Amino acid sequence: MKKIITSKKSTNTRIKKMKNNTKNIALATMIFASVMNCNVFANSFSDIATIQGREYIEKFAEKGYITGYEDGTFKPNNTITRAEISQILSSFNINLKFEEISFSDSNGWFSNAIKKATENGFLSGYKDGTFKPNNKITRFEMIKITSMLVRNSDYDKVQLPYTDTEKIPSWVLNDVNNLYASKVIDIYDNNLINGNTYITRAEAVTMLSKALEVNNWDMNNVTQNVKTNKTNPLPTPTALPSGVVGYLTVQGTNIKDFPVKDARDNAEMLTVMKSAVGHFTQTPIFNGNVGLSAHNRDYKIDFRQLKNVNIGDIVTYRTNFGTRTYKVTVKTSIKETDFSYLEDTQDNRITMITCIEDKPTERLVVQAVQI
Repeated sequence: MKKIITSKKSTNTRIKKMKNNTKNIALATMIFASVMNCNVFANSFSDIATIQGREYIEKFAEKGYITGYEDGTFKPNNTITRAEISQILSSFNINLKFEEISFSDSNGWFSNAIKKATENGFLSGYKDGTFKPNNKITRFEMIKITSMLVRNSDYDKVQLPYTDTEKIPSWVLNDVNNLYASKVIDIYDNNLINGNTYITRAEAVTMLSKALEVNNWDMNNVTQNVKTNKTNPLPTPTALPSGVVGYLTVQGTNIKDFPVKDARDNAEMLTVMKSAVGHFTQTPIFNGNVGLSAHNRDYKIDFRQLKNVNIGDIVTYRTNFGTRTYKVTVKTSIKETDFSYLEDTQDNRITMITCIEDKPTERLVVQAVQI
């Protein structure tokens, strides 16, 4: 191995550069921390003129929860870290103090912010006792945090518009519903929520700003919502056994917790219906018009008693996305070639179809709408 010879002069130069870099990093951190706490509002940031949600960012800044950087920019497209979001949350002046937690890696300009954010239940640490302050925040994580600020009683009635709704993890699904019902979040690019992508500063602040707007910027209301969401959290849907997409119960019948499984085509539907209720995969699993089918006799799991259903009867559908309750609004016979009852709807409903004895070209359809 060659011996590396370094002159005293070059070594001193490198040490000087390292000190300067360290000084600059420390200074930048101090500037960021002071900026996040600053209550001075610049009329507008120089780099958000074309940014979606500009008005929400400016309102948020006007209220004193954030400003920007010393050069007058906001850097809207930068990602945001757990430490940075803690700093913003600590400026809300919420002092519920649910629990006191210390982390092995929370020393720094962000120490007090992390302490306050975790005490109020917005964030939590990791199993190894760390907080990971420099980790970037994902969209799902930001939705989880922001959902603490609002509580919409219709969270379980909304129909999410995203084409990747079925990929939303159970730990954040009802938070997505809660924010969508509250109009805090809406349509995303390509109609995909893409929750695992890192969120930008602009989107994070816009989300928080909209949540505060729902509360009319009244921090007493916000504090009460945080308290409610912490002590009585939105339920987390329970994972179902592999292959089962839900369980169906229909009032006035023997259909009680009948398992529901996917069927991609007619051949698979015939196989599935030997041991479960078949779900038409061309229809939604949970949000929208859920299409189900089963035999009308000969099997333990069948729809033979569907003919006993009355208008107004209750249908319950339990999935790993949550549980919904519906009321029967339609009971009629249709032609076997009539698929109109399986078309997309703006509300949430369940459509159940089965054969009719001695009428091979007709089908019984029972449809129930969420209540």
